[in-house]
Amino acid sequence: MTEFQVPQDDPSLSLEEVWPPFGLRIESPRLILRQLRETDFPGFVAAASSGIMPGPRNAFAAAWNENTPEDIAKNSLPWLWSKRAAVGPDSWYLFLGVFLKDEDGSEGPLIGVQDVYAEEYRVLRTVQTASWLRTDQQGKGYGKEQRAAALMWAFDHFDAQYAESAAYDWNEPSLGVSKGLGYFQSGTRRVADAHGKEPEWEIQLRLPKADFLRPSWSVEVTGNELLKDFMHLSQRHAQTD
Repeated sequence: MTEFQVPQDDPSLSLEEVWPPFGLRIESPRLILRQLRETDFPGFVAAASSGIMPGPRNAFAAAWNENTPEDIAKNSLPWLWSKRAAVGPDSWYLFLGVFLKDEDGSEGPLIGVQDVYAEEYRVLRTVQTASWLRTDQQGKGYGKEQRAAALMWAFDHFDAQYAESAAYDWNEPSLGVSKGLGYFQSGTRRVADAHGKEPEWEIQLRLPKADFLRPSWSVEVTGNELLKDFMHLSQRHAQTD
């Protein structure tokens, strides 16, 4: 199925057919990226509360990850739910869980999150990305792999022309991933730190599709065409919207 259609009075449809964001699946050699569901929330809270920042400084815009597991669950899950309301065509938000593959290639534990989102997408064709990994899975190349997988999907399957990201000037791991994928520095911005107490310099980064330093591997994507039609980004909607 490539067109989003819901027959009247038909309870036989799958959840992915009724809500296509749940059907998007991006597979890289070691990871699976897909939209988080309610059944993933325990794994999300476990990963988020296990530790994300290995040092004393916090790389997020807000220090949500320093809360207790109870507060992470109480505050983060409404945030996840709220983002589902952005379903395009211009404003959309995909909150993709990052799952480590088991030895047989099946889906294993949730180890992080990869956000991909956009504003004024039909005009700008620009995606924004943000991500995190639990501390015990950092330093293994997963951060670069998950971002590269998201970019390959956005550029090759979702018609993006640019990608943007940002990081504090001291966040070498994030800046290193961006540099390794071909981003260039497009600006700087002075912002408050995660605790709202000290100023930080935020490095703004941009990646044109033509400059993407692609990995040697490819991604396997399923559910993309139905998602595009659901978001009114498919060719048939371009002809009528």
